[in-house]
Amino acid sequence: MRLFVFLFVLQAGSFAWAVPPQDEPIVKAVEKVRPAVVNIYTEGVVTQEVRDPRDVFFERYFGGGMSRGNRILQTPLRNLGSGLIVSPDGYIVTNQHVANRETNPKIRVTLVNGKDYEAVLLRDDDLQDLALIKVDAKEPLPFLNLEKLSPNMLGQTVLVLGNPVGYENSVSAGILSAKDRTLTIGDLTMEGLLQTDAAINPGNSGGPLVDGEGNLVGLSSAKMSIAQNLPVESIGFAIPAERVKRWVEEAIAIVEGKIKAPPERSAAVVLKERFGLELKDCSPNDSLQLGYQGRIGLLVVGVEKGGPAAEAGIQKGMLVVGLGQVPARTLEELPRKVRQLKGGEQVVVTVLGAMRQGNFISLRSGTVTLKAR
Repeated sequence: MRLFVFLFVLQAGSFAWAVPPQDEPIVKAVEKVRPAVVNIYTEGVVTQEVRDPRDVFFERYFGGGMSRGNRILQTPLRNLGSGLIVSPDGYIVTNQHVANRETNPKIRVTLVNGKDYEAVLLRDDDLQDLALIKVDAKEPLPFLNLEKLSPNMLGQTVLVLGNPVGYENSVSAGILSAKDRTLTIGDLTMEGLLQTDAAINPGNSGGPLVDGEGNLVGLSSAKMSIAQNLPVESIGFAIPAERVKRWVEEAIAIVEGKIKAPPERSAAVVLKERFGLELKDCSPNDSLQLGYQGRIGLLVVGVEKGGPAAEAGIQKGMLVVGLGQVPARTLEELPRKVRQLKGGEQVVVTVLGAMRQGNFISLRSGTVTLKAR
């Protein structure tokens, strides 16, 4: 009799644990979020100004003077990614590297129901890798409400939704592996990222990372595939939901004219603020006239008294030709790391000085280390 009761209890328990697939929490979370996830396809043109090799040769060995002008190269660029509808009137958040303003992209958005829309890029932020695009639909669109965000607990189940390598409307699952990670991609360093082992692949960028209740955890951003020349698996990164929410709210308010856009922190502004160094682009003709033999660089037009640049001996009229390991050709070409400079960081600056000796001009080069204030 006791054995019978034990078997009955065991069988009853096993039935209680069984959950129909349609009632599984993950299935319900996907049903909630999936209609708000879009596939993004962009097509743009990258325009590059390339120096004629003959100009480089004559500048190096004969001091220039025979410039043929730069060549303009235009390269088509196609990209795919994902996005998240954040309002019924068609605002969509994605990564900046998905909808890059510099390529003047044509953006096509496809919803889960198969409907296609042309989207317009409204705002982007290359330092936070976020962009706001918009589609005009005749009817309200499904969206994910950003008012309730995930608590982001380590070990919690997370889901990645998006368009990996063109496989539309895909879902992968994993856990939240870590928080407050730092990742450097090219000339951009991003801090405070989330780490997950859920599969993030090319095309997932800009898509949502959500928890088991369908609340936003973050926005998929990057995947680490190689570290120290070794293959890496199951390490993906996402921008935290709170940061995404703040940025989206500000971007929409700016677009709708409710607040003014903050002043742009260009490289020139940051260099003046951090080092007391005022620079401007120096054209090849200006370089020749100033005695720099056509060398390309940034001309020092102002040095703040008592600032880091002045204390290091940099003077007005010098030519800055390098910041760290990066050549300084134009302010626009300076890496994004310049705009991310923080107080206390040190940068090695390479400068040229043109010294007149009668009818001759001699060039002197040197490096100084500037500490950002």
